[in-house]
Order: sequence, then C-alpha cells, then structure tokens
Amino acid sequence: MRPQSLAVATVLAGLTAAGAACATDPQYIPAPASIEVGIEGSDVFTGTVTIDLPVQLETMEHLMEREARALELGIPADQLAYVRTGDFDVSIEWTIKNLAGSEGEARISVNGGNQYWYYVPTEFVIDPDEDEEPPPLMGDVPLRIAASGSRDGVFREDQIREASIDLEQITRGMINPFAAMLTVNEEDPGVTVPPVMLPLDDVSQLVRFDIIFEADRHMVLEYGIRIRDHRGILHEEGLAAPAGEIVAWMPAMFVPPPPPP
Repeated sequence: MRPQSLAVATVLAGLTAAGAACATDPQYIPAPASIEVGIEGSDVFTGTVTIDLPVQLETMEHLMEREARALELGIPADQLAYVRTGDFDVSIEWTIKNLAGSEGEARISVNGGNQYWYYVPTEFVIDPDEDEEPPPLMGDVPLRIAASGSRDGVFREDQIREASIDLEQITRGMINPFAAMLTVNEEDPGVTVPPVMLPLDDVSQLVRFDIIFEADRHMVLEYGIRIRDHRGILHEEGLAAPAGEIVAWMPAMFVPPPPPP
C-alpha cells in the first residue's frame, strides 16, 4: 500500500493487534508516526527517530530450529541471527508535508542495525579532510516540496532487504560501505560471513531503523513501517507490547578497523 493515508495503516495495525489477521498479513508499526522540523522560532531542521521491531522472545522451538540450520551451514548457532531476511518483508511508507508558504527541500535517510551491529556512516571518517563519508543504508535524496504541498514515497521491501544484506557485508563481511552499496544482491550464492557464505535468506534482518528527516523549512514527515511476518514472531501488540515479551535489541555500533600502516 502506498502511503497516501497513514491513517489506513493505523487502522490495519489495530485490526492486527486484535488478532483479526494471520501472520502473513501486513502489520504496521505506526508509532511514533511523525517527525516535525523547522517550526517557527526554532533552528532545528533535522529530526531522528529510532524504532526497534517488536519481535517475540525466542522460544525453545525456534532456538532448536536455528541451531539445526546453523549446523547445516557450518557455523556456530550464535553467529546465525534469530531474525533473518527470509523471515520478514519490510517497507517504510512516508509522506512529507510542507507547512511553509514557500517551496522547500527535504531529505529522508535510513540507517539501522541487525541483532549484532548498527551502522553509523560518520564512524568511517578518520580524517575529515581526506575521507568521504559513506552514504546511509537508504535514502538521502533531495526532494523538492511545493509550498503547502506534499509528497509520498516508500522504501520498498526489496530495498530494505538489500540494506540488510549491505549491513551484513559492511560489518561481518568487512566490505567497504561504498563497495557494498554499489552491489545489488538479487540471487545466491549469498554473502560471505567468515568463515562461510550465508544464503541470502539467512542474512541478518534489519531490526532497528534510524529514520533521519531533514528540511530547510517547516515540514513534517509522517511514516509507517509495514511488515509481512512469515514466521509469526512479530508481537501482535506492536510497539505497545510488554517489554518482557519482546527482544531487547542491543546491537553494538560498528567501528571499522584502522587502516594498515
């Protein structure tokens, strides 16, 4: 669904939470659902929100399945993520509204993390005079918004799947971010996570999303995260789920190793 009406997404989220949909139907994670910047009298033109996907705690059955799959792949079970790209299809639907009386420019960037690592592009800048900051996992495209106008868009499921793969390559695969993001991974053999190659469906799924909104005047970004859950592990209450019933994701910030002398 395109984001012409995030209200529809919210209604559907309520239906899902009430148990009206099955696990493969989309669930929406709508809150917090907006970022407003450039308010009159303020000099804040950038806003950021971090959203962790509310995934149920791993059961003994799921653990045994993961251990069996890790054995097939020839890696320790703790090196195979609980949530992998074959488990979820995720998209982010958005609408930007220009609340000012003149045309302006806005950007949406998305970074994030899996259960092991999260990505911060500035960590790759050792010497600001020499090093170029790598791009975010998604977005950072300038968007012109008409005065009192709006613009819709979506980070598609295939884009977020590719971002999950890119993050795995950058972190555990130790590939330069520029190289990782220039490669589109549509088919196996997969991603090298030393000492093995992971099939694409076994790559760690993004479970943390850092959404950054920038604008040069008063604008608001409305967004919703849409998830198709193929394993039935997303908590039906979404972000309202009790803390003790969902995974507390604690990825580490990935800091690249220093260049060789």
